[in-house]
Amino acid sequence: MIQRIQSIYLLGGTLAVLAMIFLPFSRIVTNDAAVYLFLHKCSGDLLLSSIYNPLLILLIGSVTALCFFISIFLYKNRIRQMRFNALVFVFNCLLIGAMFFVPERMADAVQGKAYYKEIGIIMPLISLILLVFANKAIKKDEMKVRAADRLR
Repeated sequence: MIQRIQSIYLLGGTLAVLAMIFLPFSRIVTNDAAVYLFLHKCSGDLLLSSIYNPLLILLIGSVTALCFFISIFLYKNRIRQMRFNALVFVFNCLLIGAMFFVPERMADAVQGKAYYKEIGIIMPLISLILLVFANKAIKKDEMKVRAADRLR
């Protein structure tokens, strides 16, 4: 149900990961060229763009966004939703790791330097924070239900 606050948090996390398609997360600079890395492509110098293989980051980002979206519809079983969110947390951490691993490897291959002062680098961190808020709200709902069951 989208009217619950945790569903809003999960939808925000989905949108934050999907925003990485439009926002660069890293910049690779060599002596004479520079490229911006996106979740699905590389823009800039053609020689450097041919080196970038976005398959790893795109796969992890897609799975993370899909898991966020699936978690919204697990509202009927709050315990399962919290456990599923633990899986989303792992995928989100893998995405953050891949976002630092791939540009560093690419920069090493072309004897350049990777810069992370782009707006897209904070999107997985925002989605991670929203996931933590969603889990707190789900746990709060579960405690309310258990307290109401105890009174019956």
